Amino acid sequence: MTLKVGVIGPAGFGGSYLCIELLNRGHQVFGISRAPQKLGAHQLYTPVSADVNALSLVELAEVFNGLDVVVNQYGPHSAGHEALQYMPFLEVTRKIVLAIRLAKVGYFVMVGGCGSLCMPGSLERCVLEDKDWWMSYRRGIADSEAHTSYMEERLGPMGSGLRAYRNARIAEASGKTSDETEKVIEEYEGYVRSNDKALVFVTACRTSFMFFDGNTAFPWTFVSPPALYRPGRRTGAYDIQFDVLPVKGDEKDPKNLDGRLHGISASDMAIAIADEAESKEKKWRHWTAFADMSDDTPTPSYLSL
Repeated sequence: MTLKVGVIGPAGFGGSYLCIELLNRGHQVFGISRAPQKLGAHQLYTPVSADVNALSLVELAEVFNGLDVVVNQYGPHSAGHEALQYMPFLEVTRKIVLAIRLAKVGYFVMVGGCGSLCMPGSLERCVLEDKDWWMSYRRGIADSEAHTSYMEERLGPMGSGLRAYRNARIAEASGKTSDETEKVIEEYEGYVRSNDKALVFVTACRTSFMFFDGNTAFPWTFVSPPALYRPGRRTGAYDIQFDVLPVKGDEKDPKNLDGRLHGISASDMAIAIADEAESKEKKWRHWTAFADMSDDTPTPSYLSL
């Protein structure tokens, strides 16, 4: 069955991969953003120029009218760490949810963040309430060349600091520790512990789940990509987990998550989301997907037609 799928943020990181996955399956895709034409041209692709920040609730509902599925891949306008703002993200998410309900869209897929997932072995404690998880997350990113390259492209100055940290960790692991590498690691991890601006956005993504949790007034599903979500090789396979952060080793052990965090490529995440848009099997559920990430070759952060 061919679907009419609206994708908010069609030319962004996750959105571009998802649009191409949906188009390859023969669905009609409506890209909704300020500049949806950036994705390119395709006979099944309709760019819909609409600024979700600026439109009223009623105007946004009109954009959604007639769509079978809407996937929210919304990202803030500005680039780099200046985009990572708490209140704007939540306010826009609220408006999108209300517009979805007003338009009576058949199915809404909210792509949130890892922050709303629970710690292994504890459904009462999300990952952001664990003081060690964030450091394990930052170390996991630094241990991947593909992820570091992606962050450099996406976050500018924040990515540059990550590159130096990665190089210092590589030197340390190979027994080439120096005063300089120790200083880089100490300063970077000090920043992560005390002033990591990305936490603001991750916290907003966590809080956005409250718009959905226990709400059966409209058909939705909430997907939280796992900790290590980046561009990468398409494997065509993935595993699903509900509510809880997927980790390697003992799935119920929350201690020392260094090297234990699962991930997924944007290509495989797009497959998981497209599968859900078609099947609607996880209605009113909070879930994540993870896959084989052994190939660490950098790949494009954004796709185009």
